[in-house]
Amino acid sequence: MSDSNPVYEVSPGDADEVIRAVRLCLTGTEVPAKLTWKMGLFDAWANRVFVGKIAPHLLAVRAAAEAGDVAAVLAADRVLGGGEHSTAAGRAWLGKQRGGKHMDVLPHLSAAVGSGAAAGEFHTVLALQAHTFHVAHLPMLQAALYCEWRAARPDERSVLSVEEFLRRSRSVMSQFAALIAAHVPVAPHDSAVGR
Repeated sequence: MSDSNPVYEVSPGDADEVIRAVRLCLTGTEVPAKLTWKMGLFDAWANRVFVGKIAPHLLAVRAAAEAGDVAAVLAADRVLGGGEHSTAAGRAWLGKQRGGKHMDVLPHLSAAVGSGAAAGEFHTVLALQAHTFHVAHLPMLQAALYCEWRAARPDERSVLSVEEFLRRSRSVMSQFAALIAAHVPVAPHDSAVGR
């Protein structure tokens, strides 16, 4: 299935679809206890770190996975530098991927992490999962941002926490369409909706 006809398309305020994207992207794991954001002003962190660094990383890994470019995935993983918590979470997730041999790029990332050639960042694995399960670009970014938000709030497990996340992150997510447009090439028959 190509990404121009995604399985799940999400509008910025749809809690059920964000939950579905998170579940698909996190197949084989749960939201880690710690990632990159540690607390403080979420919008300030999200605008600086997520929009400025993590979202472009997710889109680059996704594009490399779609092209089957393992070298580009590994290079992006080495460059992200998400920190020890992101790397630990990504490596733990990769360690659970024993049945993932059918997935085209994940086994290569796992082998590279084992040999020390890649870090195994959480967001790299998430982007590869999104590619594997045909989650479109917008819900992939929403799922990754949600994981960062939830990792700093391990006590909030309800659907209401997703709704609160959507309310609090609306200004950040309003930037996702422009990020996708800037980082994802559009084939002549594609539209922004199919990204």
